[in-house]
Amino acid sequence: MDICIRNKWVSIKGSSEVKTVDGKDLYKVMGKFFTVTQKKFVQDLNGNTLYTVRNKFWSFFVKKAIIIGPDGKECARMRRKYFSVHDRYFIDSPYGKIEICGNILCFNYRILLDDKEIGHVARKISLRDSFVLTIDDNMDIPFFIALVIGIDLITDRRKDSEVEVNDTPIA
Repeated sequence: MDICIRNKWVSIKGSSEVKTVDGKDLYKVMGKFFTVTQKKFVQDLNGNTLYTVRNKFWSFFVKKAIIIGPDGKECARMRRKYFSVHDRYFIDSPYGKIEICGNILCFNYRILLDDKEIGHVARKISLRDSFVLTIDDNMDIPFFIALVIGIDLITDRRKDSEVEVNDTPIA
């Protein structure tokens, strides 16, 4: 199944649309208006929260995101490999060890579960963040949407910290 995840054009809270490639609504991603950890909620169309994704508050060298299940307990932890030519994410999840490996340009990612490829994420070039997740229908689709949102949160936080470092005046 191919799933399009795209940030809304205008959203104070950082919400996203989740649709099939032919435009049918599947899920919603709602952001929180003010949050230090950039919290987002993967919801069904009725507004029930399936997963919550947020950046880890303290992460110095390794950027991390946490996925919280519908029961309110942490169910997965994502971390980005710090020194790597390719964009790589490691996830400890209830399904096993997941690795998301990107290419050098960070536009295409392979999703590996216990070293077996189970899906693909493609970042689309557009004015707003946009991804296409390709995953088998029998997988936990909202969980993998949460992983894509986690990649986006970690990437945004990494870019923010690079800007802060690069804008520091030299005495």
